[in-house]
Amino acid sequence: MSVLQIGAGGVGWVIAHKCAQNNDVFGDITIASRTLSKCEKIITSIKGRNNLKDSSKSISAVKVDADDVAALVALINQVQPDLVINAGPPWVNVAIMEACVQTKTAYLDTSVATDLCSPGQQVPEAYDPQWAFAERFKEAGITGILGAGFDPGVVSVFATYAHKHLFDEIDSIDVMDVNAGDHGQKFATNFDPETNMLEIQGDSFYYEDKQWHQVPCHSRMMEFDFPVVGKQKVYSMAHDEVRSMAEYIPAKRIEFWMGFSDSYLNYFNVMRTIGLLSTEPVTTCDGITVEPLKVLKAILPDPTSLAPGYTGKTCIGTWLRGKKDGVAKSVFIYNICDHKASYNEVEHQAISYTTGVPAITAALLYFQGKWSDKGLFNVEQLNPDHFLALMPTIGLTWEVMELPAE
Repeated sequence: MSVLQIGAGGVGWVIAHKCAQNNDVFGDITIASRTLSKCEKIITSIKGRNNLKDSSKSISAVKVDADDVAALVALINQVQPDLVINAGPPWVNVAIMEACVQTKTAYLDTSVATDLCSPGQQVPEAYDPQWAFAERFKEAGITGILGAGFDPGVVSVFATYAHKHLFDEIDSIDVMDVNAGDHGQKFATNFDPETNMLEIQGDSFYYEDKQWHQVPCHSRMMEFDFPVVGKQKVYSMAHDEVRSMAEYIPAKRIEFWMGFSDSYLNYFNVMRTIGLLSTEPVTTCDGITVEPLKVLKAILPDPTSLAPGYTGKTCIGTWLRGKKDGVAKSVFIYNICDHKASYNEVEHQAISYTTGVPAITAALLYFQGKWSDKGLFNVEQLNPDHFLALMPTIGLTWEVMELPAE
C-alpha cells in the first residue's frame, strides 16, 4: 500500500503526521509540493515526534507543480499510490482530479475547487467544476471523496448523522465555526493567507426555501453561546458545504457562520478598502507588476509559524432545528480542539489539526472498504456512522448538546 500527499502547508503538515501515525495501513508515504524544503521539514517533524508508526515503511519528499497535469500524471505513475490525498490550495483540485482520472487513482480532498468570491465561482456554482468529473470517475472505476476536512467535511457528516438518527424534519442547519485561540500576533491568518482572504471577502450565500440568497460579507451577524468557549459573535459567510448540504440534505434553510473579533474585522476592512486584498495586478513606480493579495501573503506570518505559541480552543459544529416524532427539537453537534494539545502531538495548531484529522479518517475508511464505492462523492452521500465511530480514535471527539427547542 502507498499514499501520495500533494501539498505541504499547515493542513498538509497535520495530514502527513496522521498518515505516518497510521502507516501500518497506508504503507509508504510520498509528500509532494512545489517547495521541496517544506516536505522535508514535515518529515523531520514526524521523525522528531516519533510519529512514524511502522519504521519499515518509507516516507519521502518530491517536488511537483500541482497546476501541471502532465507532471502530476508522471508523478502518480512513478509512485503508484493507492490513494492521492490533495492537501493543496483549492485551485489545484481540478488539475489533480484530472491526473487521477487519467491514471485511474483514487482521490480525496478537503475543500471545494473555487475561491468562493469570483463571479461564476460562488457557492451556487461552487462544486460544478468538480462535479463535472462524476461520470469520468465512475467510468474509470475509482473513488473520489470531496470536502473531507472539518468545514467542509465533519460538519456535513454531523448533519447527515442528525438527518439519519435525530430528526424527521429539518427546518434549519447552521454551521458554526469559532476560533477562541490566541496566536499572539496583531493580525495573521490561520491557513494560507491568499485562500483565507479570498474566502472571507466574498458575498455570503445562504439557502432558504429552495432559493439562494446573496448578501454582502459580514452584513449578517448573531451571537451564539458556544460550549466551552462561551458567547461569540459569528458572521454569515459563503462556504463550500452550504452548496453540498443543499444538494443532499433536505432542510428549509442552510447557512454558514464564522467568528471574527472586532480587531480582526478592523484590519480586514482597512486592507480591503485600500486594495490590499485585490487579485488584480498593479504596477509600482519601479515598473514591477504585482498582485496586492500575493504581496500581503508574503508580508503576513506563515501560518505554520503561529503554532508554537498558540493557546486556547476552537469550537466548530452544526446547529440543527426541526422535528422528531412531531416534537420540536434543537441540537448542536460539535468538536472542541485545543491549540496547545495539537502542537504537542503534531507541532501544529488546531485549525490545521481539525482539517487534517478528518481527511485521514476518510482515507482510512477508504482503505477499510467502508467509503470506497466507485464514483465521486461528497461526504453527505456516505455513511456518517462509520466516520463518527472512527474519528475520535484519530484525534477528534464530538458531542451532541440539546438546546431549547424554541
